[in-house]
Amino acid sequence: MDDFETKLAILIDADNTPYHSIGQILDYSHKFGNTIIKRAYGDWSATALKEWNGIFKEYAVKPMQQFQYTKGKNSTDIAMVIDAMDILHSKSVGAFILVTSDSDFTGLAIRIREAGIKVIGIGRKIAPASFVKGCEEFIFIENLIPQPKGPDRKKLAVETVPNTEINILKGEELFRKAVLNTADENGVVLGSNLGLMLLKLDPSFSPKNFGCKNLSKFIELFPSILHNTKEKSGGDKKYKVVDPDLG
Repeated sequence: MDDFETKLAILIDADNTPYHSIGQILDYSHKFGNTIIKRAYGDWSATALKEWNGIFKEYAVKPMQQFQYTKGKNSTDIAMVIDAMDILHSKSVGAFILVTSDSDFTGLAIRIREAGIKVIGIGRKIAPASFVKGCEEFIFIENLIPQPKGPDRKKLAVETVPNTEINILKGEELFRKAVLNTADENGVVLGSNLGLMLLKLDPSFSPKNFGCKNLSKFIELFPSILHNTKEKSGGDKKYKVVDPDLG
């Protein structure tokens, strides 16, 4: 293990996370560093969570049992928050990955970031904006799960076309803000700076949200805003602002 690699703590809210997505979530987490803590929280005596037994064995995730002592009170959330604060104060990790779609963790994300520790959120598209924006980066589970092939894929494409069109309109607004904040005095934008700004403006940003496989393809959606100069600066693609309103 690289001594300079960021140490991660992955805390999973099993009540709000589909068990079949854990493999993809853990695979994706490798891009952020080396995981030294992997814990999942829930009442494992509950029938709804029985499928998680296989997850613990296959992925070496530590189950953290939390009984629901009082009906209507989410003891799982409380246990996860307490553990996160203990880990934070131990100073043993450089980043947290909070796997949940619950707004109750917004305060936790903000508190960890106030301590100077990076917070990555992973959850479903139903995750509230407050939690998404409370994280430094947020990844939708739906973007990590492989798309179906064959007839099912065609059906999915037909069903999602309207939403994609709406997303692109929203994406253009976000894109304009990012370009405005990264263009230099000559109207030149570096691809890496643009990508970072998009994440700062919207932690849930991903080209996949707009049907694109990478940032370059996303930029190509808006040729009336940015032009690819085909030039590079230290390996970084250079773009030129062509929209007179942003010049």
